Amino acid sequence: MKFARIQFETREARVRAVQGLMQRARVVALRGGNFIVPEPALEWLASQNIAYTVLESLNQDDVLQTLRTAVAHPV
Repeated sequence: MKFARIQFETREARVRAVQGLMQRARVVALRGGNFIVPEPALEWLASQNIAYTVLESLNQDDVLQTLRTAVAHPV
């Protein structure tokens, strides 16, 4: 499965998106306001007219590496 690391344009968009996405998909929240979501979630965001920016396309291995790096370097 493919994933995307995304960032939302506004706080309001982020709140609305996270509420909807948490009911539909597994969402990983990263520091700095970034999120990792499965690619099908991007279709839902577009259907809801929620503005976001794709920062990076990821595969399963990339997601694991990102999570390991986040744990190794806590905030």
